[in-house]
Amino acid sequence: MDKSIRPKAVIFSQGDEVITGSIVDTNAAVLADHCRTLGFDVVRHITVADELDELVTVLQEIDALADICLCTGGLGPTQDDLTVEAFAKAFSQDLVFDDEALRMMTEYFAKMNAEMAAVNRKQAFLPENASRIDNHWGTAPGFIGQGKVCRFYCMPGVPYEMNQMMQATVLADMQSHFEIDAPTLVTFRILGMGESSIQQVIDGVDIADDIRVSFRAGLPEIELKLLFPISYDGALIRHWVDEIDAVLGHCVFAIDGLGRSVKNIADCVDQLMAEKQMSLNLLETLSKGDISRQCNADWLIRSIIYPYPDDILLQYKTQQKTLNESLAIEIAQQEHTNTDAAISLVQLFDRTDDNKVTIYLAIAGEPYQRSMSQVIKGRGQRQQLIASATTFNFLRKYLLDL
Repeated sequence: MDKSIRPKAVIFSQGDEVITGSIVDTNAAVLADHCRTLGFDVVRHITVADELDELVTVLQEIDALADICLCTGGLGPTQDDLTVEAFAKAFSQDLVFDDEALRMMTEYFAKMNAEMAAVNRKQAFLPENASRIDNHWGTAPGFIGQGKVCRFYCMPGVPYEMNQMMQATVLADMQSHFEIDAPTLVTFRILGMGESSIQQVIDGVDIADDIRVSFRAGLPEIELKLLFPISYDGALIRHWVDEIDAVLGHCVFAIDGLGRSVKNIADCVDQLMAEKQMSLNLLETLSKGDISRQCNADWLIRSIIYPYPDDILLQYKTQQKTLNESLAIEIAQQEHTNTDAAISLVQLFDRTDDNKVTIYLAIAGEPYQRSMSQVIKGRGQRQQLIASATTFNFLRKYLLDL
């Protein structure tokens, strides 16, 4: 295949429990990300119930539409598991009993000290022209089957088993059958600016038409994604990244891509703490332990959580009776004298009403102290998420200034 042409991929999920919403289809997101990384163009996500005729029809439609299909679900031992039968019927193939698949299943049950039911033998039948994908993590083998055009990768719906099969077998097979150059994805990770405001700002940049721009909006961060065609060299990509970074300004806390991977604000701080060989003593309130849970134990020396702000005034010797930045600095300095950590970070908050709080942040360390405050609006969970992200970002800026 011409490396300049991106092969088309379809993500196919099946099962009554998926289509009715009884379970969340996390597999589709993982598979789509793998496709994007390898340079495949995901053209459709399809979900179908456990109906044989419908499955047959959809498999044939996918064959006419895509170069590959990543399919999950329907490989179990019960009567509603129909993937193998549907594939064989869709492409006029017989089902063949696979002795090796049975042996692996038998060994799996023995290892689990469980008796294999007779119905599990059903899982050892595969389409005659398919190649088996070994399953060392469960009972159902997957298979790679070829339609008239499309190459089908059929895997169990259990996320752990599917992920292991992808890493062990499927990714390598995809790369060997489709020699392509992946496009370059660069992600701006943004705090403190809404999606519409970001769009308005970048509208002022005359971004080339062949650069695909997309958003992933959520709390507390927003991702602005730029997908560059394979024809773009490093210098041209850097030109556009710098142009957009300049207009977005201080709201960008990290750029994922171009040789650096940053998953979120906590990961960004983790990398900075490791790079600067720093250690942290943390006191958090409004975030209710969310910061501690995301910190790396290698540099989080000590963590204290006070869910009620009045407890702070009782615990620390202070003449101040008001929760504010000055008190946050004073407590941070007290904390810093009681720990071997390089820096001490304190987060306080004062509730104005049910939908509004003010957080007060302070860092004590060498060579200087720093504080800030910010009003956070919204309900409890939103307040907690924003408090965590704001505190991480406050620490990030401090580390960058060292």
